[in-house]
Amino acid sequence: MVSRLVPDIKGRGTRRQTKQRYHTLALLGLGGGLTLFFTLVQPFYTANLWLSDQLFLAEDPSPNIVIVGIDDTTLNLYGERLTEWSRSRHAQAVNNLKEAGAQTIGFDVLFAGSSQDDEILAAAIHAAGNVVLAMVGTEALGLTEEGVAYQQFLFPTALLEESSRNIGHANITPDRDGTVRYVPLVITDSAGRVYPAFSLAVLHTHFNITLPEEYVPVDSAIYAVARAITVDSSLRLRVNFSVDDNSRPYISYADVIEGNFDHSIVRNKMVLVGMTATGEVDAWKVPTSAGKVPGVFIHADAMDTILNERYLTEADTGTMLLITLLLALIAALVLPRLRLLWGGVLTVVLLGGFLVASFFLFDSGYIMDLLYPILTLPLVFIGNVISQIVIERSDKRFVRDLFGRYVSPEVANEILSLADVGELRLGGEQREVTVLFADMRNFTEASEQMAPEAIVEMLNTYLSVVIDSVLENDGMINKFAGDNVMAVWNAPQFQTDYARLAVKAAGEAQKKIAELQQDDSTRTKVQFGIGINTGDAVAGNVGSSGRAEYTVIGDAVNLASRICSAAPGGEVWIGPETYRQAAEYLEVEEMEPQTFKGKAEPVVVYRVVSWR
Repeated sequence: MVSRLVPDIKGRGTRRQTKQRYHTLALLGLGGGLTLFFTLVQPFYTANLWLSDQLFLAEDPSPNIVIVGIDDTTLNLYGERLTEWSRSRHAQAVNNLKEAGAQTIGFDVLFAGSSQDDEILAAAIHAAGNVVLAMVGTEALGLTEEGVAYQQFLFPTALLEESSRNIGHANITPDRDGTVRYVPLVITDSAGRVYPAFSLAVLHTHFNITLPEEYVPVDSAIYAVARAITVDSSLRLRVNFSVDDNSRPYISYADVIEGNFDHSIVRNKMVLVGMTATGEVDAWKVPTSAGKVPGVFIHADAMDTILNERYLTEADTGTMLLITLLLALIAALVLPRLRLLWGGVLTVVLLGGFLVASFFLFDSGYIMDLLYPILTLPLVFIGNVISQIVIERSDKRFVRDLFGRYVSPEVANEILSLADVGELRLGGEQREVTVLFADMRNFTEASEQMAPEAIVEMLNTYLSVVIDSVLENDGMINKFAGDNVMAVWNAPQFQTDYARLAVKAAGEAQKKIAELQQDDSTRTKVQFGIGINTGDAVAGNVGSSGRAEYTVIGDAVNLASRICSAAPGGEVWIGPETYRQAAEYLEVEEMEPQTFKGKAEPVVVYRVVSWR
């Protein structure tokens, strides 16, 4: 029957096909042009960075890093200018912290000029044996493959440097929009000498590991602190900032100098001493804070990133070019074959899928540029609307037209029964149903190089497996939408145990598809993502007096579709009510609550592991 349908579609006339071809080419050109413009020119640079910054989640900072802040109280007590203090006060602070059991003491304070009390401070530092001092590079030369290069440097005095355990640079380099996202783990001078970051020096001291003599990147990572630390091409660490640094353990420096603090707060901890007073120049914009954050907190966040190995990597221009081009290509190839409503749905789904994928990729340490795909897809959709108005396109999608002529036997019986008693009219009744959506993943990519006959054959083969599994478990095939199948249980006939039957059908379909591909290695490899949900819906005839179809509609159906969209290929995800009704027959893995369009609260979904 399929072979007879294909010529029928082709026989509609070359003029219509030519219009569709030009329509597709126009959208391809628009999508390709927008992709190149956005990814290569990168307009709205600041807005793009800001969007990516919104992906940060609330992560509790490490309790093993304690901030000792030189705050307003400290400056009011000892003097507003830190350079005029007697360094014996710092010596007293070092002694008190050592006595309290601090494992490592890092001073994000530059002791560049000599002082008459240097010997006192040096003796305290030497006695503590765990003090890291800061140095800074001045007059930056630029980014190199060996690190950020500086022309000049400010070091602690020779006596203090010799007494310290390690020194590290405290340089912080904001992006063009003034926000700090990176910390250079290594800086160099004009002679090629390298200096580790303050955060690295503190961590190496804490773990009693000698600092490396050189930092050679391997696979975009340098080896330090017994870890492979992900860095960019200039050996900079993308800091995974804590959303709330206010929850980090904190002590006023005045209390430390006076010895008036709880020793348990610093015992066996890393203690960072730095300026936190208001109005200080060492305060910076970061992605997770509306106000500026003291530099010492940024060093602490860098240390947290390394300690927890929560590294972030930004997608390069080539990757974003391919992703944006792929989204534009999908839209350009599919939109001409859809009505405007479904084209809008596709655009929203693509946008939502990209945002959801970006969110999970960020959680896995990969940062996507959000703005450019978000701009590209709606602009391609607008181009599609204009094109459809101009060419007055009315054809349905090829696959929908092919498979939309099939009517389930159950639906046929229901229609005949209603017609027999004279009640065949628009409308329906509310009942609880279980709805299954099965969607073929990577269909566009798999079919790009295939002839139409081969595409239909592939669809028939795989859809037959899904359909047979549904029918064998008393389900009703409600509709096809290209490579998507919708099936319903408990409509039009009433059933029992319908939630279990739906999950069983889905599991058997996935198993049969895997066996089919294993038996024939030459077969095109595709996977179905399957989503199932149970809930109230309206089941009945929907349409007009001239054309109607039996279907189910409602929030439960929408949620099933969205669960299907979220389910990876080869997996079966089910909604909470389906799980509740079929739990005794299933082994599942509870997923993270999912945010779906139309749902005010995240929905708990379950991945089916096995069934009986």
